[in-house]
Amino acid sequence: MKIYEMKNPIKNYAWGSKTFISELLGQKTQSLEPQAELWMGTHPQGISEINCCEEWILLDQFIANHPDLVLGERNARKFDNKLPFLFKILAIDNPLSIQVHPDKIHAVEGFERENQNSIPLSAPNRNFKDPFSKPELVCALTPLWAMCGFRAYEEIQANFLSITNNNMFGQTVFDFFKQLMQLDKPAKKQLIAEAIRYGQSKMDQTHWQWVTRLAKHFPSDIGALAPLYLNIFCLNPGEGLFLKPGILHAYLHGNAVEIMNNSDNVIRGGLTVKHIDVETLLNIVSTSSEAITPIHPQMGQINEWHYDIPVDNYSLTRYDLNQHNGLNINVDGPQIMLCTRGKIQISQDNEHLYLKPGMSAFVSHEAHSYSIRGDGVVYKAGTNLGIS
Repeated sequence: MKIYEMKNPIKNYAWGSKTFISELLGQKTQSLEPQAELWMGTHPQGISEINCCEEWILLDQFIANHPDLVLGERNARKFDNKLPFLFKILAIDNPLSIQVHPDKIHAVEGFERENQNSIPLSAPNRNFKDPFSKPELVCALTPLWAMCGFRAYEEIQANFLSITNNNMFGQTVFDFFKQLMQLDKPAKKQLIAEAIRYGQSKMDQTHWQWVTRLAKHFPSDIGALAPLYLNIFCLNPGEGLFLKPGILHAYLHGNAVEIMNNSDNVIRGGLTVKHIDVETLLNIVSTSSEAITPIHPQMGQINEWHYDIPVDNYSLTRYDLNQHNGLNINVDGPQIMLCTRGKIQISQDNEHLYLKPGMSAFVSHEAHSYSIRGDGVVYKAGTNLGIS
């Protein structure tokens, strides 16, 4: 087989869950510390391993040894002989930081600038870990609460006039956001206190519920007011959100799969004790109030659902399998198969690999095709270029 079982690193961040990933993996006891993300890919901050001929080897080394065979010639040329995406499971018990990711131009400039300033990659004030843009797609496994994209200017103005008489709006959404982020500490504290007081009388409205909830966790963080200027979504299982570079966002609660360019560039804007670089944030953020709507996957074959996204680096497909229907899948570059429910059998040339929840498999381009069957749900991450 040219399909390999994977072993993936788990990231322990404070906002993670002690139960979701451990239960997904079938572990009998919960984790002693929060498990926030399971990474599948070759990012230097967390490299997967694959079982090749009964030996565990690093996935990036496997690709580097035979890039044309593993990635396909077209993908290898386009993506410099590297896997171009990072696939994740997210387990969110507490809100992530409000954040934005750079486009290609900002990523290259920022990475080179911080290198020239001799800021170590592991430094807490490092914004750019690599020179890559980071558009991302998140897909809910359970109900997923998220904030992303700015509300319309008039809506923001109405929300903040409820808690302040100050003229902090300017003429545009950017004017408002810049002034909000540059308030001094006493002004931030006063505004948050007034929002908590006013919000107690508006608990029938979702955005005020979240302001009150966030302010309890982050009583001195101006990010607690983000529900007043960002759109709030609750995604149903299977629904997704695609976030272009520059879109301000935060995931609040729930569990999901996420796929993105192979990047770890994050510029934070609140709900965190980590480094916040307001100048860089304002330089990168998009304050456009363009409509952001949940993505509903489109049906391909029976039990096959595609998420339509405008990127080359990655694609995402979901398979909802039952015992009566198997599927044949063509291979058009590297793929990662992730089981999230039930039990899935992957077959090629009379050989089989079985995936249970939380398990994943790496599919080399030279596999050409394979079949899947079983009773459960499996997500397929791949590139978006097509067959070499």
